[in-house]
Amino acid sequence: MIHILTGPFGSGKTELAINLALHLKNAEEDVSLVDLDVITPYFRIRDVADFLSEKGIDVVTVKRELRHVDLPILPQRLVELFTQRERHVVVDLGGDDDGARVISSLKPLLDGRQVRAYFVVNVFRPFNETVEEICQNIGRLSSRSRLRFNALVNNANLGDQSTEEIVALGERMVSEVSKVTELPVQWTVLSEELAERLNFSAFKYPVFVIKRFMRVSWEDRR
Repeated sequence: MIHILTGPFGSGKTELAINLALHLKNAEEDVSLVDLDVITPYFRIRDVADFLSEKGIDVVTVKRELRHVDLPILPQRLVELFTQRERHVVVDLGGDDDGARVISSLKPLLDGRQVRAYFVVNVFRPFNETVEEICQNIGRLSSRSRLRFNALVNNANLGDQSTEEIVALGERMVSEVSKVTELPVQWTVLSEELAERLNFSAFKYPVFVIKRFMRVSWEDRR
């Protein structure tokens, strides 16, 4: 199966992609993790590639190859992965026009495959602070990428300042987006640190607990 995670800058899609790959690997699945976020200079999968490789995950980073390529010319490694049916391929896709262009070029490889596409939402990031903005982002990316989304993910957080109330507010907003878009909500995401303090029954959607790998500099100084 191919799992595609995307969302605007700051949505937390990279963190979620890493943790989903680890989850699948822990279930003894063959997993490849593909970095198709060709622009964002922060929170890069390649920064934790050695750790993931040690866990048995096949990490594929193709930023340099894709940044200026005239698609549909694609790195051969991608063609091989997207035609292998016996493994899980987790894709971290940029949620901008460049990401849309990349995944649109892969459409022939995705046709006929089992694909799950997730739109990751952090309502505390710019341009995702209202239901209208989130719905517009989903529609724009779906149209330009030719990608049909299957589910939403509530990843409302303020880093290490997150609280139950912050996550619950994200659930309420994503629930409204779900009504408008008719997309189900797959998960509410909690960091390990927050999950230790909270009762999961307080949340409406299944909880996906993640380990945070990508920390901003001011968090490390605390």
